[in-house]
Amino acid sequence: MKKKFRNLSCYEVQHSIKQYLLDEMTIEEAEGFVKHIRFCDVCRKELEEYYAFSSALMQLDSMEEAEKGNFFMNIEKRLERTEASVARQKADHRNRRFAYVFLALLFAAVMGVSIGV
Repeated sequence: MKKKFRNLSCYEVQHSIKQYLLDEMTIEEAEGFVKHIRFCDVCRKELEEYYAFSSALMQLDSMEEAEKGNFFMNIEKRLERTEASVARQKADHRNRRFAYVFLALLFAAVMGVSIGV
C-alpha cells in the first residue's frame, strides 16, 4: 500500500533546505521536499542559492590560510577602493559647488562695477 504524503508549504521547505543538503531527512521527508521543489520555482531558487552559498563556504573552508588571507585582503582592498571613490566624488562635488559660488560672486561683483554701483 502506497503511503500518502501531505503537501509541504514553502515555509516548511525553505526551512528544511539545510537538513536536505546535509542528508538529514528521512526518505518520506526527502520525497515531500523534492516533490515541492519540482513544482515551486521560488523554493527551487532558494535551494539553488543556498547550495551555491554553502558550496562557496566549503571551498573557503578548504583553502589554505595563505589563500584565505588573499581572499579577505582582496575584499578589504575592494572596500577601500570603494571608500576612496566615494570620498573623491564627494570632494569633486564640493569643489564644483565652491567654484560655482565663486563664479557667481565674481560675476555679481563685475556686474556691480559695470553698472556703476
